[in-house]
Amino acid sequence: MSSINSNQIDLTKVMSSISSFAPIALLVCAILSFITIGIFCVDYYEELLKPRFTNSARGIAILVAVLQELIRFGLLVASVRDFSDSKPLNGWLGLLGSLGLVWHDMSLCSDVAVAYSETNFGAYEMLFYFLILIGFLLEIRLVLTVKGARLGKPVAAS
Repeated sequence: MSSINSNQIDLTKVMSSISSFAPIALLVCAILSFITIGIFCVDYYEELLKPRFTNSARGIAILVAVLQELIRFGLLVASVRDFSDSKPLNGWLGLLGSLGLVWHDMSLCSDVAVAYSETNFGAYEMLFYFLILIGFLLEIRLVLTVKGARLGKPVAAS
């Protein structure tokens, strides 16, 4: 009987180790969703801008998409920081800004999907909705996960 106990994995320790890694995993997944959305935005914006900015359409499209997704990432980091620093009003304003960017991205989903396929645009549209919403869900989850952390503040010695 004791050999079984000594060979069993302590599930509490395993879950504790995994949960300490969770915020990093959530952040990486959010970043990946932002990058993926950015890639599709570059493609869409380039086609949109080609008639007006023939040779520089790709550069402008990249700039717009990078700016858009960096703002989203910045709002994510700032919201997490604000909530963890007990500045909930600032945190809510950051999440509201992110929600505005989510709304903007979602309002473009149909146009982007049709640009990819006029006959099967629904599948693309659902993919884009998923990527956009998963990024926002991860942002909210990060706020909830890191809320009690003391980001950037030294812990007072007792």
